[in-house]
Amino acid sequence: MRRSGWVAAVLGILAGQLSVPAAAEKITVGLTSLSPAAAPLYLARDKGFFEAEGIEVSIPIFKSGTENAQAVLAGEVQIAKGSTELFNIRKAGQDARFFWGVANIMPFKLYAKAEIKSGQELKGRRLAVSKFGAQSDTLTRMALKHFGVEPIREAAILQVGSTPARYAAMKSGAVDATLMWFPQTLLADKEGYRKLLDLSVLITDWPYMAFYAKADYLKANRDLTIRFLRAYRKGLAFAVANPAEAVAAIAKALKYDPTVAEAGWKEFAPTMPPDGRLPMKGIEFLIQEARETTKEPLALTAPDLVETSFIEHFRRSQ
Repeated sequence: MRRSGWVAAVLGILAGQLSVPAAAEKITVGLTSLSPAAAPLYLARDKGFFEAEGIEVSIPIFKSGTENAQAVLAGEVQIAKGSTELFNIRKAGQDARFFWGVANIMPFKLYAKAEIKSGQELKGRRLAVSKFGAQSDTLTRMALKHFGVEPIREAAILQVGSTPARYAAMKSGAVDATLMWFPQTLLADKEGYRKLLDLSVLITDWPYMAFYAKADYLKANRDLTIRFLRAYRKGLAFAVANPAEAVAAIAKALKYDPTVAEAGWKEFAPTMPPDGRLPMKGIEFLIQEARETTKEPLALTAPDLVETSFIEHFRRSQ
């Protein structure tokens, strides 16, 4: 082969190698449970918004926030979508932070068998939570104290699992009451169970779902996290602009009837901040509840649990 031909061939090979796209960076985003608030995340994946940012996202679903937090501690999940279970990581000696608000809503309601006519009648009864330390556990204890019932000492708390599992346990008679949210609340109303308390009466601006991660991960992967949030925000904007597609994503992921999925999206969509705002009052309330539940001093304030630089980044870039 002539020298000029050989050089051209080598340059052609090199050009081909240089044109190979870089491998996508992988992020595992753990969900505590499926809710309508997950629609933007699924749409960001399915519409290629993550791919456009050079990210491959996997979305495992855990039975409880406690299990999700354990996966974060183990390094199996980089970003989690959850709430009160962040304390499990802090109690394990790791610094984890909320860094983006996903849904600022208190969706939980306490339901009981029809024979139980007031919250005070929960004394001596059994209540179901997903797992100790999870959001359902924290809020169940808060509801009991609201009624003047001391958790554990005056009412038993049992670990049962997800909201559907807890509702099934109440229907079977295994427990007497449980905290629930959409869509089980619709079923409970229809099937004659008694709503004892809407927890939004106690607090409205609640960090029901936020993205959180270990602080060292956020520091070491700042650019990747910004790209993740940029794609997520596109997913949220798309969902708001195209509610029919958001409803379809919810129906597919949660296996909901389309009419139920539509009702869920209408309830959650207004609570999902495009700017990632974190409800600081709700987080302070969360800390106080954790102090009372654990009987530990917990020298923490809301700013200790949040990393606001990502919210500030997108505020500046608007």
